[in-house]
Amino acid sequence: MRQSIYRTGLSVALACAVAARAPASVNRRTPVVEAVEKALPAVVNIGTERIVRVVYRDAFFNLRSLAQGGLFPSEILPPPLVREQRRHSLGSGVIVDEDGYILTNYHVIEQASVIRVALADGESYDAVLLAGDPLNDLALLKISADRPLPVIDFAQDDDLLLGETVIALGNPFGFSQTVTVGVLSGINREARYRDNVVYRDILQTDAAVNYGSSGGPLVNLDGELIGLNVQILQQAQNIGFAIPVKRVRALLGGWMAPRILRRGWLGFELSTASERPTVGAVDPDGPAAAAGIRTGAIVLALDGAPVEDALSLHRALIRRPIGESVRLRFLDGAVEREAEIALVPVPTRSGDQLARERLGLVLSADTPDQAMRAGFPHGLGIEGVLAGGAAAASGMRPGLLLTRINDVEIRTGADVAAALEKVRPGEFVKLRLVRLDEQADFIVAEVTYWDIQAR
Repeated sequence: MRQSIYRTGLSVALACAVAARAPASVNRRTPVVEAVEKALPAVVNIGTERIVRVVYRDAFFNLRSLAQGGLFPSEILPPPLVREQRRHSLGSGVIVDEDGYILTNYHVIEQASVIRVALADGESYDAVLLAGDPLNDLALLKISADRPLPVIDFAQDDDLLLGETVIALGNPFGFSQTVTVGVLSGINREARYRDNVVYRDILQTDAAVNYGSSGGPLVNLDGELIGLNVQILQQAQNIGFAIPVKRVRALLGGWMAPRILRRGWLGFELSTASERPTVGAVDPDGPAAAAGIRTGAIVLALDGAPVEDALSLHRALIRRPIGESVRLRFLDGAVEREAEIALVPVPTRSGDQLARERLGLVLSADTPDQAMRAGFPHGLGIEGVLAGGAAAASGMRPGLLLTRINDVEIRTGADVAAALEKVRPGEFVKLRLVRLDEQADFIVAEVTYWDIQAR
């Protein structure tokens, strides 16, 4: 009993000594904690499902056929075995607009038949792929939530400090809402493809970026996105990469244009040749022309809020209803002016008409059943190639499936119109096509890319 009391007293004394040495208050709310609290709600988990059909043939018959210098007659060959596999992949994304627009890596959702997005609060939604760019490895998704969603803030394009603390957010290996911390190890790294330099602006970090983290944001201590996590070198440790915010902002600015999203517009396009929000083509019958806005004018503010780039202008416009007026301040030469302009519906030209005029293609109205059975959930069939058109000059033949024009995913004629309305005669258009070869028991799919000069 005396020994027990002694041990208890010793424990209390040690505890009191430790408490006496501890600081009166510890500031655990570090800049990292505050940055994570700000940015993490905008990070999402992306799961995809891709249907793959695998064809197996009897190896014995193949070997016998080769040994005899030819193939067996088809009537005595056993039918191929067809197995359907559902392959799942994981990735991350980040919400870039409260209406449910989400940015991720293109390779995360490429050829997915189902895309499912889980928010930070656990709610999940089916997503639609709006636009994608495999070379930049970026894609834009859209979900329909019943409330405004938390949005990531973007850092300034060149606001990067070598050696500053950075935070990688994502869902590595399916572990949702994961935080890793490191430093900005390098900027302007080269990205190569087949020994050719594709980009010279890649960010390098030693924050852990693992499988499933692709598409998540790389943020600074202000909780602002400075890049999008893209990959890790498997043969090295503590080397991850991110697409810089400057390139992310430029692509999003084009993808979220009213003409692409089929929302109201002000009657002009922004020029892609300038980093400032500069007026490009002006619709002569649109509200901008009526207000005296000319090509070359620089947009300064919308309803008093500064407009810094195409992305900030287009994000402000997509939530405005058709018919509502906005106050636009712009620089016309050396003179600042203001104009009250009403949003009007984007002029509609049918995708079928534009496909015939620009490309010389006759497209189906809906995704062919054959494509759906082959695991391609969207795309329009090429039913005809017009003589004398751009497609005929390139040697294209009917029977292909058109799934993307430039960076616009094709589901309907409206998508074709959105992709081709901004194409000028003489410009080259990149088409993503699928060749479908239906056999007795299976369908062979081959993905190809064509460059066609628009007429």
